[in-house]
Amino acid sequence: MDNAPEMSCRYRVTAGLLALLCLASGCARSLSGTWQDTAGLTTYQFARDGSVVMTILGTSVRGDYQIQGDRVVVNGPQGTVVLRRDGDRLSGPTGLELTPR
Repeated sequence: MDNAPEMSCRYRVTAGLLALLCLASGCARSLSGTWQDTAGLTTYQFARDGSVVMTILGTSVRGDYQIQGDRVVVNGPQGTVVLRRDGDRLSGPTGLELTPR
């Protein structure tokens, strides 16, 4: 007896479930691009390779970042900053709020 149609259906269902799990866990949530505060004083430029350029009051420094669930851990020359992601907003210390530009 040929089990090929049954195996093909199982494969499609499994692949679909894995794709949904990936989306739910944040795999598809990219930070790539420019994020800025409303006053335009702070800008974070996130690259897909895990690097970031932070510009604060006109001074730019390079660093790297890692996404850990809803947290974005940014490491730079001055230390580590943890941003919390909530939809299309990044919140940080001292009331910092960044949105995509």
